[in-house]
Amino acid sequence: MDTILNTKKEKSKLTPEQLFQIYTECNLPNAPVKQILERYNLKPWDLVIIRKKVQAAALSALAQRGKPGRKQQLVPVEELAKVNQELQNTKDALAAVGHELSLLKKRVD
Repeated sequence: MDTILNTKKEKSKLTPEQLFQIYTECNLPNAPVKQILERYNLKPWDLVIIRKKVQAAALSALAQRGKPGRKQQLVPVEELAKVNQELQNTKDALAAVGHELSLLKKRVD
């Protein structure tokens, strides 16, 4: 009987995509903000919180340095030296193979 008499609507948990959709809809020129908020069963202060979250997320994303999606990581000096040595060995091997190839081509000609 309590569920029938309870006229207060329960707020459902909104996904980040839905929150961003509400944000973009409410920021359109001449947008019916009250109707948009009623559709999602939200109050005006909920929109204020959404706007603050969007602003904080945007500022955080803009403050990151480097290429998008790529995070800088620290590499130990020993590992860097090992990788540089492997690179040098590979370059030397490639140069030796190239030299042998040029000698073989001279013999064929």
